[in-house]
Amino acid sequence: MKHKAWPIARLAVLGLGTAVLSTSALAQSNVTIYGLLDSGVTYVSKVAGPSGTATGNRFSVDSGDLQQSRWGMKGTEDLGGGMKALFILEGGFSVANGTAGQGNLPLGRTSVVGLSSPYGTVQLGRRKDYIDEIATWYSSVYNFGTFINGVHDNNLDRVGGNRSNNSVRYDTPDFRGLTANATYGFGGTPGSMSTGQSLGFGANYKYGGFGIGFGYWQSRLGTGTATTNSSSDVGATSGAGCDPAYGHAGDVCIRTWMVGTSYKWDKARIYASWSRTLQPLARFGGTSAPFATNFTSAASSGAFAAAGSNNNATNVFDVGVNYWVLPNLELVGAVLHSRYSFVGAPDTGRLLQFNVGVDYFLSKRTDIYSYFANLRAWNMYNPGVTGGAPGRDATQSAMTIGVRHVF
Repeated sequence: MKHKAWPIARLAVLGLGTAVLSTSALAQSNVTIYGLLDSGVTYVSKVAGPSGTATGNRFSVDSGDLQQSRWGMKGTEDLGGGMKALFILEGGFSVANGTAGQGNLPLGRTSVVGLSSPYGTVQLGRRKDYIDEIATWYSSVYNFGTFINGVHDNNLDRVGGNRSNNSVRYDTPDFRGLTANATYGFGGTPGSMSTGQSLGFGANYKYGGFGIGFGYWQSRLGTGTATTNSSSDVGATSGAGCDPAYGHAGDVCIRTWMVGTSYKWDKARIYASWSRTLQPLARFGGTSAPFATNFTSAASSGAFAAAGSNNNATNVFDVGVNYWVLPNLELVGAVLHSRYSFVGAPDTGRLLQFNVGVDYFLSKRTDIYSYFANLRAWNMYNPGVTGGAPGRDATQSAMTIGVRHVF
């Protein structure tokens, strides 16, 4: 296949918890220090003010529109017989202001220790679940980063990467292109295994340029939002989802699954995915009709919003393409459509987003990129592309020009 070098470099840039190999490794302890810096200038139209009604355009220096900036350490020790000990410690941060990510956790992205052998790999601690990998391979997050979180149910379907605390994760070895995974997050509640518990599983198959996979995740209600094992299971808009004020400890409060596929040939790659998210504890809120005249009263209760208080089911369809014009120049595009069911609402909420972009690699470790997105809403609030929702306005556009460097 022609033009392999730069697409492979892009995959290295987009490595998740394991990131990329660095020449900073400390050979005597087999420890690798690695990191990624991503920042750009971003324009967002119609960002709502404090009242939620008046809007204005926003220009800003943003960190991590494509990938979150991070640093990390990872290492292995050969124990013999094909077995190795391993660890990964990784923290996210903002290049724009230097603050730590993931709720100001210094190692909020990944903190695991484990063992690997010919029979698979076991990791204990905090890390992403398998839906994150499925999303990276088969959704637009690979190409557009945070620019797709809003249309993906404010990331409640985990496409942008959520994490499980207190978890045990098992990954099978590769068997002729087939791999599988299971993750279990302990609730840690005395006398109850189900309170605050989370679990997930998935599988993936790759053969040549073809790939197909799926992932599933669910979380149960804890005694407080902090006791759910996933860092982003609370509804992004209003505290819906795993809110202890609704339901009982141990109730399933989030279910989400994703199925995706892709095919790559010559200079092009196409992909498609479908995700479905359920909030069984979603409740009625706001005035159901007519929707357009009740924005303000509905917003006060988080109703009619992606991942909001009365959003009980969401389906997201995500289709896109990559095309390498040159070995170091890539064009990308995507169409995303999501449909929302709201408790107490007669109509289905809908979002439609178009994305286009270009990525130019200056070297194997440094690239500059530019992306544009337009998002439109019907029968619901527009969650916004990135960096602020447009309030009562149904449409929003965003554009960024950024640079990314891997070390």
